[in-house]
Amino acid sequence: MDGVKILERIIVEDGNCCWATSVICKSCPLGRLIRSDNGGFMSCVEALSIDGLSEEEADLKYKEAATRKLADMVLDQIIEAD
Repeated sequence: MDGVKILERIIVEDGNCCWATSVICKSCPLGRLIRSDNGGFMSCVEALSIDGLSEEEADLKYKEAATRKLADMVLDQIIEAD
């Protein structure tokens, strides 16, 4: 499953991504939002400050982040096509 399809499913599922396997998580663009101090990327939980939130609050953050990231990816594709 590519990054666009993953983000689309997160949006359709209202931010819930409990269906994702470790392979899907590794391909998910939300896992590459912010670089950590060691040069790698923060997990989506760290990058979105999800730890300690209710499931509903976390799902809302995931849906918002997925929507923003998907829009950015689509815009990048449009710009590259020109």
